[in-house]
Amino acid sequence: MPISENSENKVLAALSVKAYKRLVPHLEPVDLPLGKILYQQKATIEWVYFPQWAAVSMVNLFEDGTSVEVGVIGREGMVGTSLLSGDDISPHQAIVQIANGGLRMEARVFKRENESNGELNNILRRYSQALFSQVAQTAACNRMHPIVERLARWLLLMQDRVESDTLQLTHEFISAMLGARRAGVTLAAGRLQAAGIIRYSRGKVTILDQKSLEEVSCECHKIVRNEYNRLMGKYLPRES
Repeated sequence: MPISENSENKVLAALSVKAYKRLVPHLEPVDLPLGKILYQQKATIEWVYFPQWAAVSMVNLFEDGTSVEVGVIGREGMVGTSLLSGDDISPHQAIVQIANGGLRMEARVFKRENESNGELNNILRRYSQALFSQVAQTAACNRMHPIVERLARWLLLMQDRVESDTLQLTHEFISAMLGARRAGVTLAAGRLQAAGIIRYSRGKVTILDQKSLEEVSCECHKIVRNEYNRLMGKYLPRES
């Protein structure tokens, strides 16, 4: 029996009341302000995070100072999945790109609970596979597809994660996440805005025409969404 009415994070909402109650004493609310770094790349994971309406980017950093996003986590998942494989080192920087709140748990407690709570372990292993699919598809997308398609795919992904048509995002931040030049992102966003698909103003992107945005996007968004639904669909509470 899911407890969707008691949790805004979908992983936690998918747990039975009994499995969830085991976790409650170890979960604490946490603010996730814009730009907060939860983990540095190659740093020890001390907490796992269950976002509510925030979005957290997993970012690869390079020696020349450039960066690129390889995945994004919202209320559908958990930040800190490396612990599921027994590794407590984060392969990426984890940075909040859309501010809100969430819940966190100490890594040592999470590892103990994950080992003894079979229901939690089962759901998170499937989520981890869905996240891996997102990371792999993102790598392929960044290599193969033009910037307009990639931007459309990324905006749809962000919309899925925060379940909102309005996103607080700057061109500078988007360019860093896509690993693209800011000028290229500005031109791509301008094309979408001229077509009436989005509206961009002062760091805020509003999706006006989702159907058209999906048509502009490459197939990568649909692949990632379908894989997530395949792996996690039966565990998630139905939307009211």
